[in-house]
Amino acid sequence: MPRIPLILGNAISVGMLVLAVEIAKHVYALPEIPKIIILIVCWFMMLYFSHCLSHYIIGRLLGIKFRYYFLSSSVLSKAGIPIISRIFSVKAFLTLKIAEKSSGWRFFAMFVAGPIASMISPLVIVAIAYSYDKFASAILLILTIGNAIFTGYFSYKHGCIRKGINALRK
Repeated sequence: MPRIPLILGNAISVGMLVLAVEIAKHVYALPEIPKIIILIVCWFMMLYFSHCLSHYIIGRLLGIKFRYYFLSSSVLSKAGIPIISRIFSVKAFLTLKIAEKSSGWRFFAMFVAGPIASMISPLVIVAIAYSYDKFASAILLILTIGNAIFTGYFSYKHGCIRKGINALRK
């Protein structure tokens, strides 16, 4: 897998988060169906691009060093559930290469930051949509609740939360 320099991976993530917010703020005049579709895309952008960036920010604040980003399949590809495993096996997930693997509370916080960001950051799009379209914001809120349940469960069983718990146990 090609390596993506940290500065580029971070710039892409920040840029896409800003783009999602800006697009969401300006789709209010569109017809209902295209507006909802675009808002859902913005919602997914918040979910996706906040995850790894949160790992990086919290990790760096806690003194963890990273080497680069790369694209990989999600650890959820090993969940053993045919549809979920197939969707998450695509090598399209930004992943950070940690310079030195270790354990302890700092690594727990770094690992857990990603799923927390993925669960909370889409609420930005919900709030923006709420300012001009209550129906669209309700759909996005339902997606956010579903995402929190899905992410919380599967991340605990197979993903970043599991890695964080394992880091505490070492």
